[in-house]
Amino acid sequence: MTLVLVHGGVSGVDKAMPGLQDAIRAGATQSNALDAAEEAVRSLEDHPELNAGYGAVLNRAGEVELDAAIVDGARGRWGGVANVRFRNPVSLARMVMERTPHVLLAGTGAQEAGVAFGLEEMNESSPEQHERWARERDAGRLGLESYGRSEHVDTVGVVVLDEASRLCAASSTGGVLGKLPGRVGDSPILGAGTYASSGAAVVGTGVGELFLETLACLRAARLIEEGLDPQAACERTVSLLGERQQVAAGLLALDTGGRVGAAFRGGSWSVWGPEGPIGAVCLGPARD
Repeated sequence: MTLVLVHGGVSGVDKAMPGLQDAIRAGATQSNALDAAEEAVRSLEDHPELNAGYGAVLNRAGEVELDAAIVDGARGRWGGVANVRFRNPVSLARMVMERTPHVLLAGTGAQEAGVAFGLEEMNESSPEQHERWARERDAGRLGLESYGRSEHVDTVGVVVLDEASRLCAASSTGGVLGKLPGRVGDSPILGAGTYASSGAAVVGTGVGELFLETLACLRAARLIEEGLDPQAACERTVSLLGERQQVAAGLLALDTGGRVGAAFRGGSWSVWGPEGPIGAVCLGPARD
């Protein structure tokens, strides 16, 4: 059986979290880890309450700019896209990996590639996100001084282990509400917000700049590859992030033995596995 674990994005505040069972089912129908990771993330991208795909937050100009990545740990390959406008950017990330000689495409070139591949473009987010952006604008909370506020950060991600012991990871996000146009977060960057190898798969969620500066997912994966239990690796790495900046952050990890790790700083975080919600360890609150 393919083991699929998903998360719906960490929040700095305590709030109700949607169920993620549809994403678990979508991934579990696939026998190959890479297919399972893509299908699970596509389900999350279609969820209007999650910050990815159709439910993505908007940038400072009120526009959609999406990032995504997928990593094939067994083959040591990855693909990423940044600043694109497609309903399912994770599928474009996989196409970059498998159908181009590149590993990362961004902006206009990535958009043109997705159109050529026949993907569904998406220039608007959900009505709720457009209303949210308008409220934040009217309240004067879209300036850079408000960037990364506790209620502004989240993303989605998946780690997968199949019966052939292949590990994969994938992430997708709309970024941070009110980000400057053109900003690229950690999700499409290998080792920062997404990572997989033959020994570990890790995805992150939170303020992307912190993950980029620390290569947080790579740090956690290296600890797992060196023999540390995934839970301990996630807790150690999230603690390190908290020493730098006490903002919302979470790590979800999986190893070839099927051991799971999930730790975060913040108010709430929804993590699901085959049996339902998984209790991620909270290491403290987030601070603006």
